[in-house]
Amino acid sequence: MKSSSSRRAPPWIVGTLALAWRELLSLFVTPLAYVVGTLFLLLQGSNFALLLRVLNEPLAAPGPVMQYYFGGSFFIFWLPVLFMCSTISMRLLAEERKQGTLEALLTAPLSPSQVVLGKFTGAMGFYAALWLPTVIFYVLLRGAQVQPDPGPILAGYMGTGLCGASFVALGLVTSALTRSQLSAAIGSFVVCTIVLLAGLLTDQVGSATLAKVLAATSLLTMMQELAQGIVDGRWLWLHGAVVAVSLATAVVVVDPRRRPQQLVQLVLFGVAVGHLAWLGARHSTRDDWTGGRVYSLSPRAEAVLSELSGPVDVRVLVPSTIGSGRPNPLAQELREVLSRMATHAPGLRLYFLDPDRDREEAEQLVAEFGLGGRDLADGVVLVRAGQGTELRKTHLVPADLVTYATGAQVQATGPRVDEFRGEEALLSAFVQVTDPVELTVCNTQGHGEPRFDDLEPFGGYAHLGDLLRRANLKVQTADLDTPEGLSGCDVLLVAGVTNVFPAAQVRVIERYAERGGALLLLTGAAVRPSADGLARHGLEALAADYGIGFGDRVVLDPHEMAKGAPLLAYTIDQGWGDHPAVRALVGRPISLMFVRELDLVPAPEAQPPEVLVQVGEQAWAESDIGALRGGGVVEPDPGPDRMGPIPVAVAGQRGGSRMVVVASHRFALNAYLRGDIVYDHGRDLVLNAVGWLTDRDVLLGIRPRARENVKLVLLPEQLSRMTTVCLLGLPGFGIFLGIWVLWRRRR
Repeated sequence: MKSSSSRRAPPWIVGTLALAWRELLSLFVTPLAYVVGTLFLLLQGSNFALLLRVLNEPLAAPGPVMQYYFGGSFFIFWLPVLFMCSTISMRLLAEERKQGTLEALLTAPLSPSQVVLGKFTGAMGFYAALWLPTVIFYVLLRGAQVQPDPGPILAGYMGTGLCGASFVALGLVTSALTRSQLSAAIGSFVVCTIVLLAGLLTDQVGSATLAKVLAATSLLTMMQELAQGIVDGRWLWLHGAVVAVSLATAVVVVDPRRRPQQLVQLVLFGVAVGHLAWLGARHSTRDDWTGGRVYSLSPRAEAVLSELSGPVDVRVLVPSTIGSGRPNPLAQELREVLSRMATHAPGLRLYFLDPDRDREEAEQLVAEFGLGGRDLADGVVLVRAGQGTELRKTHLVPADLVTYATGAQVQATGPRVDEFRGEEALLSAFVQVTDPVELTVCNTQGHGEPRFDDLEPFGGYAHLGDLLRRANLKVQTADLDTPEGLSGCDVLLVAGVTNVFPAAQVRVIERYAERGGALLLLTGAAVRPSADGLARHGLEALAADYGIGFGDRVVLDPHEMAKGAPLLAYTIDQGWGDHPAVRALVGRPISLMFVRELDLVPAPEAQPPEVLVQVGEQAWAESDIGALRGGGVVEPDPGPDRMGPIPVAVAGQRGGSRMVVVASHRFALNAYLRGDIVYDHGRDLVLNAVGWLTDRDVLLGIRPRARENVKLVLLPEQLSRMTTVCLLGLPGFGIFLGIWVLWRRRR
């Protein structure tokens, strides 16, 4: 008796599913299927074991392990896919023709469409079953204390399924055209290989339109994006169209009552499906499946982009390859983030130019911006807006956009992006060329402060000045000798003072604050010569009016900074406050050195001050300055010393005036503010502080997006066990399953 579900289902679906089940069973009960499956699992296990050994080398580059597996090599990923799809599809219709059973199927009664769709569904079920055991690779990595991001892995398997569906559908057409399984397999392999390798011709064809089509349909690009966790909806439309047209073609070929009008219908169907896929691809979105959403724009970035006024030309002059033909990681990062930005800012006009291919045009553009050949060799982003006298332009270099990984492995594996900071840098550049308002930061000089034109690594603030200028800020020296000397200053920056301000200059600063001026104080612990106390700067009373007090002890912390003095220099990633100026930095590391203790003091006319950063309970404020100066050993003493947590950065507000105090000034020296050498988040803290002081949210540092960089460090026994599972466990599973099925059949 038929079940109720079978009675309710349309006969066409019942017949199709029955044929699909028959096809799937026929694949699972034949010895040849298990031989092919075992060889496939042996090949996949060997490839993954080889990948583990390569990535476990000391000089191997850290990175997403499964990304290398899915999109890294033709032999590791694509060759097994091509081989399996050709093998699976070769027998679907060719064997039916050879044995003379195709006519019997079509008179079962089953329509040609039922036969084709049933065969395709059964083949895809077997294809999925072959890939299912490879999930053990993820389990092995987790067992070795490696934490791969599951999002890109799922995306990689989705891409594997899409490619398999298209290749099996194309193989089904070749199988329908011949009686020989070998001819069908060869034809399918050749056709699928041509489709795969067509993406490599993007830079070789002369037609720009054809190059654009090849780039938009490149399966190599698709798997690279999916392995990164970038899921573009256009790939679903593309593969859906390929499968639909291929199956329709197979239906026409299989139909024994083929008529000329069917060929016309097939052509019209192909045109309709192509247009539908084109429309769907144009309106599809690019999703980010990474755990940290590293390729997604922040909500504030989307808001800034939607408010951009006027068109902005962005010309990306970045070589596609650098250093012995290695891919340039910056090129792909920029293309991804700018493409996402363009969806929120229709006024963005993007132009991507490879200087190696269009050298003459690239040199002309670089010359217009007053840049040189070195900028062109490294890559540069040119941004401009307006015309004539209203023309405004700026540029960004790689050091503004990314933080490259450092270390010995980079010399062997080539450049690798550790963090992408381009979102903030690009937004600042867009605002700079579209917003004519320029803010001025005035810095004090003559009181022991490092100079803003001094490139000395541990004695100058040249990089601090460059950082502010790149944020569309004008930097100039403050005039404290005249009562109105600060009238043109939007922010007064007091950084690295070691001598006391004269009383007259203090009164000028106080009048500036009373008029609503903003102050940023970078004042660390400076020990007075031949004294056991800390040097004063003369602004303690003014800071107290904002509720911020300066102590006389040095804050020590055991979280040692690399190559820094123990306890005196440290890197912390906890203790961030819930304040607009640092909300984007929560959980990010920051390095401070020679820190002076701060305190929150009562201030009747000021709003309650808020802590931006504080050290934890393991830190303390050391009172024995003499021992510190003499290099003696110091330990926390709950009596004279102050135990943590202790504020080290505080924001205060009084009336319309704002003040931010960071109890360290050495973190802003050239040696620590170069993004291409050392990068924690001191740069962001400075920009965030200026942004909050001036109500310019675009200056608030957007959190850099760290890429998945897993470094395999496997013990020999771990590597041996994982290799054994890959080389023996996977194919052994196929052999065991085949023997069990054959034994059950004999019984």
